[in-house]
Amino acid sequence: MIEQQPETPKHTVGVEARKEHNWAPWSSHQAFYAVLFTLVPWIGFTLILNALGGNTPLTKPLSFSDDLTAAIFQIIFTALIEGAFLIAPYYYARKTRAQQTLEAGESRLRAIIQNLGLRRFDVVRALPWIIGLMALIFGVNLLYSYAITLLHLPVQTNDQVVLHTGKYAPITTYAILAGSVLIAPFCEELFFRGFLLTGLRHELTPIWAILVSAALFAIAHADPGSFIPLFAIGICLGFLRLRTGSTWANI
Repeated sequence: MIEQQPETPKHTVGVEARKEHNWAPWSSHQAFYAVLFTLVPWIGFTLILNALGGNTPLTKPLSFSDDLTAAIFQIIFTALIEGAFLIAPYYYARKTRAQQTLEAGESRLRAIIQNLGLRRFDVVRALPWIIGLMALIFGVNLLYSYAITLLHLPVQTNDQVVLHTGKYAPITTYAILAGSVLIAPFCEELFFRGFLLTGLRHELTPIWAILVSAALFAIAHADPGSFIPLFAIGICLGFLRLRTGSTWANI
């Protein structure tokens, strides 16, 4: 009589599977729930803020003290709001880490970090793609701004709003830019490309996963006037994430 070996639990994921840089232990359904519980409240909060006049354009210069106070508030506000994008990725990455077979000496935290795409990548090989995609993004933004001006459409893009704010509140403008460069990329890329995109790959082809994550990325900003350039940015960043296998390249 041949002794049968115990079956390996289906939910346990081996080390070899996790060496695939675009693989994720969480499912597409978990990614959907993350979108539901993260983006819906976030968009609702943004719309309420806009309705209360949170984005009302300035019409006169702020004093130095008022400008400095607004800048400090802007940094704190950005950190709190953008930090919300880290909750779901960390929760599901931590929840599914128990399903993984770890390498000898590998910590659970390291496994979570690796699964979210915070891993090394070949900078030399990726640099031409990064430069080319940046040029494409700038090109789309310029064409879109030109089309708005040519067609006299009553919409404003994010960069136009920032330029207007810079005339009346320069310190606050620097705070906005600092948040956009230092805080938002890390938080948003972990959510949309490190977590959501890789989760969608379980059910969708790479192209559709990129398109869906890019659309949700654009919608999440609750800025109809910037939807097209944000959608283009999302496509470029999604492609870069799957190309390099690293979220650092996007950030």
